[in-house]
Amino acid sequence: MRSKQRSATVALGAGGARGVAHLGAIEELQRGGFTIERYVGVSIGSLAGALAALGKDIEEVQDQAVAYLSSPEFQRHQARFATTSASSEERIEESAFLSWYNRLSDYWNANRLLTRLFRRPGILSGLIMEEVVDQLLPDIDISETATPLSIVAADLRSGRRVVLDRGPLRAAVRGSAAIPGIFPPVEFEGMLLSDIGGLDSLAVSVARTFKPSFIVAVDVGTEMLPVSDMSTSMGVLRRMDQIGEALFREQCDCDADLIVRPKVGHIDWFAFDRAEALIEAGRAATVAALDNRHKRNLWNNLLYSRGPVRDQSRAAVDPAESR
Repeated sequence: MRSKQRSATVALGAGGARGVAHLGAIEELQRGGFTIERYVGVSIGSLAGALAALGKDIEEVQDQAVAYLSSPEFQRHQARFATTSASSEERIEESAFLSWYNRLSDYWNANRLLTRLFRRPGILSGLIMEEVVDQLLPDIDISETATPLSIVAADLRSGRRVVLDRGPLRAAVRGSAAIPGIFPPVEFEGMLLSDIGGLDSLAVSVARTFKPSFIVAVDVGTEMLPVSDMSTSMGVLRRMDQIGEALFREQCDCDADLIVRPKVGHIDWFAFDRAEALIEAGRAATVAALDNRHKRNLWNNLLYSRGPVRDQSRAAVDPAESR
């Protein structure tokens, strides 16, 4: 459902590969009559925001992203991403020999990962992120983007959240997307940047500081599903992290004028091979959110004979089982 032209600041959240859905959401926001006056990105949201802020047609941006994510160059990185999340518990039952082999392999890989964890600033090399960002973004200053862009990260030295609107674009995006423990932090003009997505996954409060007339938040976080097994300390810590992030995202509902939630929470953070499905999920959720907002506005006008109220739609639409 199209609406009359209006401006909006768009907050793009963290979520690993799920953030590719941002590109579909941006397309439908533009199609729905919004002129985007600023992007505010966290982690993968900073990369999606930077791509969109360059001023290219959004469909061209989508094609560029899909082409690179499906390229042999990126597929080599994809395999490394997966090794940071693989678990024997997630494997399908196999023969006794393969089961024994996999347990031994898991033990060996776990020890290698632990060695990296305690001896290096990240399990994966920073060169991986550098190559990805360099392939997708030009070497320009943040202030040079066609649409204003604000990149949100943590500065490990000061212990504060930082909002970057000038300085090298590539380095800022790499810092915002440097998942703690996975990628090493990034030096940036005297700061040491890291991904703040685990604590501030949807920077609506940052978007609000620019005093926009309308804020759209695109939330690509994980789904909070019930669990039954809490048998390990790591499982408990991870669960509490999920609960804390979910509570934070609920608070964002009160600060945004429109919430778009693509149904992508079931997709692994490293599953970039599902780029087209993720883009479609972003499109579908945005269309549903805009349609729901339009209907709510009509209903409010009918009942109260006054203008639209702030919408806090929680649209979540399945990406049509994607292609």
